[in-house]
Amino acid sequence: MISDVLDNIIDKRQNLTDEEAYECMDDIISGDYPDVVIASFLIALRMKGETIDEITGLTRSMKDHAIPIDYDPGEYLIETCGTGGDVFKTFNVSTASSIIASAGGAKISKHGNRSVSSKFGGADALEALGINIELTPEQVANSIDKCNFAFIFAPIYHQATKNVMMLRKQLKTRTVFNLLGPISCPSKVTARLTGIYDPDLVETIAKVASNLGVERGMIVHGFDQDGNPAMDEISNIGKTKVAFINHGNIEVKYITPEDFGLEFCNPEDIMAPDSPEEHLEIIYKILDNVTETSKDKARMDLCLMNSASILYLTEKVDSLKEGVKLSRKLIEDGTAKKQLEKIIKYSNE
Repeated sequence: MISDVLDNIIDKRQNLTDEEAYECMDDIISGDYPDVVIASFLIALRMKGETIDEITGLTRSMKDHAIPIDYDPGEYLIETCGTGGDVFKTFNVSTASSIIASAGGAKISKHGNRSVSSKFGGADALEALGINIELTPEQVANSIDKCNFAFIFAPIYHQATKNVMMLRKQLKTRTVFNLLGPISCPSKVTARLTGIYDPDLVETIAKVASNLGVERGMIVHGFDQDGNPAMDEISNIGKTKVAFINHGNIEVKYITPEDFGLEFCNPEDIMAPDSPEEHLEIIYKILDNVTETSKDKARMDLCLMNSASILYLTEKVDSLKEGVKLSRKLIEDGTAKKQLEKIIKYSNE
């Protein structure tokens, strides 16, 4: 299929259908095409601009070739992740917020890899906390059943795409794979909180997620205090562009910390520290309810905004402000810290 469509993409800027894109990913995964052809396809797509149908078809193929996780919790199962590749580097927000939200009853399937843009990625943080990240499908189901959380380590489940990993590194530029990874979770997620590196792609990825079965979601990009694109997550230093997904309906709007009942903070207060040890210290401080300095408070607020969003999307609360209140309570009464201990225990069973 790639050979059939490549000239049309380059010469005519012709878009692919969902099914054509699906077959192209099948070709990539097959290993039958030389790297130069695959590279040409990926760069041609990027120069043309990837469409909703193309991203949907490529992702469907990736998911169909992944090791399946046939698990249904009987309620919303949410994936939390980001694309990486953002400008402003923060501490590992999604790890702490996922622990807190799972303590509040949200069923979380956190799909990811090692660091892309942060100095300490989601897999790195979870592993350092003592959580087993190399789970089988059966262990994933067991962990979510018993403690509402499991990490799905992408390299284990997406073995079919290993043949393009070196090519992607050699290209040294973004391709559609930067978008596919975060939305190709092999578990059957029905809710999603996903950060995107480009604000212009927020609505596109929301429509793709909806095509792939997501019923409730927030696809987000955060801006800095000057209104510049900054981070692949909700921002508490500026506004956040959000595409809300609600059972097939997509609504794009801008939110601020005030929508959570919180305040704006200084950018330097949420910047990523230099060492893994400092990242872990931040997570422990949040779970221990330490808010002694402006940095402590800003990091806490950013985490609360994310955990509140997870709780809202999984319908554990009726609003973002209620999500903040519940998240804060879970931290203050020690439930969130105990939740970390449960996740460590059940992920290692």
